[in-house]
Amino acid sequence: MNATVKVRLLGRDYLLRSQGDPDLVQEAAILVEEKLAGLPKSVSVDTRDRYMLAMLNLAGEYLQEKRKNQAIEAERQRDNSAADVQVKRIEAELIERIENALNR
Repeated sequence: MNATVKVRLLGRDYLLRSQGDPDLVQEAAILVEEKLAGLPKSVSVDTRDRYMLAMLNLAGEYLQEKRKNQAIEAERQRDNSAADVQVKRIEAELIERIENALNR
């Protein structure tokens, strides 16, 4: 579903077509505005350069979060693998006990 979303960046309104959630587009615009506001005012750069710096900051934060999530997922998989090994060991012990009890 294509939606037209009105966002405001640096005091200017933009109409954007998006296949995504309109609320997400609005949140993204707000995030960009916040990043732009956080850039040092003393640096003399044009608007395009300010946007580029803001986008680089956002991309860096995104990549940091992505790496954290990958590390968490890798840890979870290691934990699951260790649990699987333990379950298989317990199963083998139970099977051995049952076989021993049946062979008496």
